[in-house]
Amino acid sequence: MSRSYHHGALAEAMVEQALNAVREHGADHVSLRAIAQALDVSPSAAYNHFSDKDAVLVAVGRCGLAALDERMARVLAAHPGDSDEAARARFAGLGRAYIAFAVEEPNLFRLVFGPICAEADMGPESSGPYVKLVDALDDLDTRGLLVAGARDGLDVIVWGASHGIASLIIEGYLPREAGDALIASMDRLALR
Repeated sequence: MSRSYHHGALAEAMVEQALNAVREHGADHVSLRAIAQALDVSPSAAYNHFSDKDAVLVAVGRCGLAALDERMARVLAAHPGDSDEAARARFAGLGRAYIAFAVEEPNLFRLVFGPICAEADMGPESSGPYVKLVDALDDLDTRGLLVAGARDGLDVIVWGASHGIASLIIEGYLPREAGDALIASMDRLALR
């Protein structure tokens, strides 16, 4: 029997197979049986690693959140320095990265921020992407670049607006350019 995974790495191969399936068809079309079949193993072998479909989807969601975090880390690395201009570029870049992730990975975005991952306690407040947003806003506030009194709750407003625009774009209600318009609006409304 030819297996498409290395011995001892079935769980990782299952997550990778599920990740590919989510990207192509969405989380609703993933099944442990199909994953097992694609990897040429028995369904019982798959169930030895994941109790059900949701368990493997949570693992895929964690991969998606890590991918979003990596994109945002690249933004921060692309705008180093201790200048006000760099701080502004980091803030805008984080928003662009978030929206680009949604546009380029719509099914993964839906999974990461959908009910399966929410029930698994993958809330944004403890995630790397959310922490990066909070840090960027705190940096802008420390520099005096935010409108007076704007910092309190701004992280929720920015995240909510970015998520809403991203969702509307990937569902076809708004054009891709709406993301740039949102970022420009945030700059006008929250930054000095």
